[in-house]
Amino acid sequence: MESVAELQAREEELAREWQWLVDVLNTIARARAERAEPQAFRLLQQQCVAVGQRRVEVNLRIAALTGPPG
Repeated sequence: MESVAELQAREEELAREWQWLVDVLNTIARARAERAEPQAFRLLQQQCVAVGQRRVEVNLRIAALTGPPG
């Protein structure tokens, strides 16, 4: 069983990965407007969704360990 600190560290790592993916998606979207490369865009978009889902899962585990705020 992972501690809250370990889960929070993992969530921070996932947040950085997610932000990187979002930044890359935005860059590709701008480039795509100039020339069509939809397959690369879709692949990164799928990866971004997967990382976002992992962040939600980790946050749910943190919430289960820490209980309600307050």
